[in-house]
Amino acid sequence: MRSSLKIDFETNTIKMDRIFAKRVEDTYSEEYKHLQEVRKQYPDYKVIRRTIKRNPNKECYRGLTYKYMESYIESHDDDTNSIMEKYKELRLHAECHSIRYPNIKAWFLNQFPEIDSFGRIKDTESSEKVENTLSIVAKPQNEKVA
Repeated sequence: MRSSLKIDFETNTIKMDRIFAKRVEDTYSEEYKHLQEVRKQYPDYKVIRRTIKRNPNKECYRGLTYKYMESYIESHDDDTNSIMEKYKELRLHAECHSIRYPNIKAWFLNQFPEIDSFGRIKDTESSEKVENTLSIVAKPQNEKVA
């Protein structure tokens, strides 16, 4: 990926990406020289760093790792390990072929819909709350949770 500096004539801004902004910090770099030349040509333009638009309603599944899925399946599989066998088959396909984590996650959430409400968090919540929630969910049903 190339770092870039773009001029937006509609908003009167000079936009730089994250990599370009990092390289501009070095006053001896080519990027710094380039930025100064552009600023001379457009003195009234404001220099800003481009940011990626994020979806504020995006729901994340922090902590929903393969290890967590395995421990949850082991503690909640009543059907003589048939779910665990299917999980291991999917993992094997993931290592050899094009099945990736999102597909396995979707399969897991389909098998255990109760995890959908426990494992899902919004981006603004702290990861500490998530770890606490996931550790409670992963406990076997016969153990007491403090």
